[in-house]
Amino acid sequence: MENRPCYPIILIPQGVKVGNLEPIILPSKSTESTKLGASEIEFGLILRKYFDPQIFSQQQLLPLNHKAAYSADFLFVEPNTNLHIDLEIDEPFTFETREPIHCVGMDDYRNQCFVQANWIVLRFAEEQVKSQPLRCLRVLANIIYQYTYNDAWQLLFKDVEKLTPLWQWTTKKSRKLSKDNYRNRYLN
Repeated sequence: MENRPCYPIILIPQGVKVGNLEPIILPSKSTESTKLGASEIEFGLILRKYFDPQIFSQQQLLPLNHKAAYSADFLFVEPNTNLHIDLEIDEPFTFETREPIHCVGMDDYRNQCFVQANWIVLRFAEEQVKSQPLRCLRVLANIIYQYTYNDAWQLLFKDVEKLTPLWQWTTKKSRKLSKDNYRNRYLN
C-alpha cells in the first residue's frame, strides 16, 4: 500500500553485510560550528550518556571526487571493529524558511555517499528522537550487536520497547506539516 520509506531508515553497505566493517573513507574533520537542529542538542546529550566516548558530532565525510563534504549529525564508531554509523535526525521542514527537507528521495545521493564509504546510515525522524529517545538508542544498540557482536549497549536497552515506525514524508506532506506548525507540537 505505502511506497515510502519508514523511519527508522537503515542503510547497510554491502561490505558491512559480508563482514568488512572498516570504513573506506574516514571522517575528514569535525564541523562543531555547524548550527544544530532543534532536537540534536538534547538527543546528543542522551546519546553521549549511553555511548560516550564512541559518539562524535558533526563529522565530515568527503566522498571521492567531491569538492564539498557532508556532515553526519552524529557518528558512532564501534571501538573493536571501527564500524562507522552515521546517525541522522530528519526534520520535515526548516523553521527558518518553512521549506520541505528530508522528503522521500531528497537524501538518496547523500545516503549513497555514506554507504559507498562503508558507513551504515541510520536515519530517525525528529519526532522519534524527541518522543522516544531510548527506543531510538535501542535500534542503534541492536545494529551494533548485529554486525559486531558487541552486546554491551544492547543489554542496556533490552527492556526498552520497540521504536514506533513513522512514514517518511513526501514534499506535499511536508508542506502540510509546515502549514500546520506540526514540529511545534512535539518540540514544545
